[in-house]
Amino acid sequence: MAQNVPGRHRAPGRFNAISELKMIAKESAQPAVKGAAIVAASGGLVATFANPANAADGSSSVVAGPSVVGPQVGTLKASNALSSIGYAKPATKQAKIKPVVIEDIQVKQDRADAKAAAERRAEAARASRSTSRTALSDPLQTASGIVGIARSFFGVPYVYGGSSPSGFDCSGFTSYVYRQAGISIPRTASQQQAAATRVSNPQPGDLVFFGYPAYHVGIYVSPGRMIDAQRTGTTIGYHSIWTTPSGYGRF
Repeated sequence: MAQNVPGRHRAPGRFNAISELKMIAKESAQPAVKGAAIVAASGGLVATFANPANAADGSSSVVAGPSVVGPQVGTLKASNALSSIGYAKPATKQAKIKPVVIEDIQVKQDRADAKAAAERRAEAARASRSTSRTALSDPLQTASGIVGIARSFFGVPYVYGGSSPSGFDCSGFTSYVYRQAGISIPRTASQQQAAATRVSNPQPGDLVFFGYPAYHVGIYVSPGRMIDAQRTGTTIGYHSIWTTPSGYGRF
């Protein structure tokens, strides 16, 4: 009748290769266990044991010592053996890789467009300043150039009968500005009104007349706005066209 041999479990604790071999040898001596090659994988050792004799033979069990000695500790084979049972060598710390930032193509294009637009605006501003300086020095002025000349006298006070940059009255101012543009016109407001070509759609630089015969004159700038010498206590500057003009004239 077969005898059941209860299984044995190794008590928890630190692994010891010699103790492991002693336990394997002891268990192999039991009748229910046949001889086999027992691999001590954790230590890389192979032990060969003789088949235990049957009890009926009367012969004793013989346990042979390890026939093959595993690889020496510290060798490559030993390391491989440890790896095979889960004792992996700590991985070498990898160097950090700096990420490469790829700039979006559309962003680069937008920046280039913005830079080009800024350069165009700067060039336009330089051209505008150059045109203004030319308008002040070129005797062959257009109507819009007359406005530029008139603006150069902003702040000059009103002086009755004045016709120079030290002081102007209304017609003295208009006749002086036109003269700077190379255009000779009469001195008084009524004379200028009579000599000018009457227009119904004024442009910047045309004359604005009040009354008939005119008692006041200014230089038209835009709807409702003009540059003129108004009266004592005021200076040359932008002023409102305060009432309906009697007409507009062009030279």
